[in-house]
Amino acid sequence: MASNPYVKSLIWLVAFGGIGYGLLRLTEPSEEKLAKIRSTTAGVYLSEDEQKKIQFLKKLQSAAAENAPVYSKKKEDN
Repeated sequence: MASNPYVKSLIWLVAFGGIGYGLLRLTEPSEEKLAKIRSTTAGVYLSEDEQKKIQFLKKLQSAAAENAPVYSKKKEDN
């Protein structure tokens, strides 16, 4: 039965999937570690391109929360 390539493939798939899931659960950071990382990286200076990306994502988040479409709004000075 183990000589069948489909059975072998299924066994390898389950084995590596289990190892991957185990590593995922093992290396998952706690909320305390994430909060510490966020607080230490908050003061890092961002490039102009990264600042534009952040501003764009904030605009998308605010547009998702509102009912009016973004294209019908007038441009606001920030």
